[in-house]
Amino acid sequence: MKTVLRSLFFISLLVFCARKSNAQCAVSNIIVQNIVPIGSTATTCTVRFDATFNIADNDGSKFIFLHAWLESAYPNYFQCVNGQSTINGSIAAPQDADLVNSFINIGLNNIPLTPIVLTTYPQGSTPMTAVTSVSKVILPDGSANITLYGVTVTVPVPCGTPVVIVTDLWSSQSASAQRAHCVNCGIRSSAGFLNAQGFVNCTPAYVGSITNLTSTPISGYYRVFSDINNDGYFTPISDTLLRSNTNFTVAGNTTISISGSIPVANSNQNVFIVITQTSGIGIDASRVFIFIAPQCGPLPVSFKSFTAIRNNHSNVQLKWETATELNNSGFNIERNTGKNSWVLVSFVPTQAQAGTTSFPLTYLFNDMNSNKGVTQYRIKQVDLDGKISFSSIQVVRGDVENDKIFIYPNPSADGHVSVIFEDKQGIRDITLTNMNGQIIKQWSGITNNTIQIDNLGNGMYYLKIIRRESGNQIVEKIIVLK
Repeated sequence: MKTVLRSLFFISLLVFCARKSNAQCAVSNIIVQNIVPIGSTATTCTVRFDATFNIADNDGSKFIFLHAWLESAYPNYFQCVNGQSTINGSIAAPQDADLVNSFINIGLNNIPLTPIVLTTYPQGSTPMTAVTSVSKVILPDGSANITLYGVTVTVPVPCGTPVVIVTDLWSSQSASAQRAHCVNCGIRSSAGFLNAQGFVNCTPAYVGSITNLTSTPISGYYRVFSDINNDGYFTPISDTLLRSNTNFTVAGNTTISISGSIPVANSNQNVFIVITQTSGIGIDASRVFIFIAPQCGPLPVSFKSFTAIRNNHSNVQLKWETATELNNSGFNIERNTGKNSWVLVSFVPTQAQAGTTSFPLTYLFNDMNSNKGVTQYRIKQVDLDGKISFSSIQVVRGDVENDKIFIYPNPSADGHVSVIFEDKQGIRDITLTNMNGQIIKQWSGITNNTIQIDNLGNGMYYLKIIRRESGNQIVEKIIVLK
């Protein structure tokens, strides 16, 4: 998707952000990284990369599709304004003729626990983009993080050409993806305008530069994050912000220097430079670059593995293994149940004598956790001198999660709406009332996971759902604008 790679010594990444999204199908943090050029001609550039994005996790996204065009070829099929389609009602899925100039066409069957990459386009014969594998992780806010590995594309411009790319991402709740029920469109990104390269030293500090690859001045701002897991993947939800928005302007075909200190706690960690343009045709587009950190000293702990498994509704078992330990004091167990707020659960002291061992050690901890939603866990290793390092992040679901409800379309343009319950089990009693509290319709003992509401007039309505087993009540708002 992003075709330029100015330096083989630094991994470059590219970020999209959907500007405005319905909460039921919001898409965010679309990140392309680990870009490797694998071929070129006088008119094309072929690359392989990994891509990740977050999307609302509900039955409204049985199938997910992503298409990308050069800005000059963008058909604006969804009549996009501020990231959303302006077409009323459900929208027919794009056909072959609508995708004739797209150079990325990825389709996912999102019904299984692990999404399946589609090899044929359900609505025609449009060639599908090759993807090696895919993974899916449920985040604390209930959304899903989907990662595509080994995406291979050929873009119709020579490698190194400054381009603006426009992407549409849509999903469908229908059995064969005939309709687009959730649309995030017109997502603009750039490639070939700016490059950043540099390194992290043992002071510790980062030192580098931003280069304008065009003849036109470019303004913007950059932020600096620490790659706390040193996995080479920029993860906004967990990587630590070291420096907030810093404005810059770089003249055409020139370079400016950037540098800054790094907290001792983040020694030996790679640094991400996130650059956002605020001028030119690439306005609002972001690039992410990684500065590789040297090994300034032995790591206090080398993690072999870390797992988190829910045993029952009130207990989660954490298990981690270390290959070696050096001057280790112990481990802080941290939990995140939402809003990216990490809370200390407990401290587990090292088993190594005097904090040092070259032999593998195994640790177990049972956390009393009855959270009904999604919980993230990480292990923060603490050195004897106060330095820290982190394990990978593990995620567990609650034993019983609250119902997730998808109402579509909302607002409705014709008085017809569909209501989908993500949890297919249970018995529900449902009441629909108008703004004056008058009961419009009632359903008793509903066991299906969908209901259809028809013939509603203009106005606002309230849908109250009571789950018989627990007595939990949920109230959703429905708007009709004919």
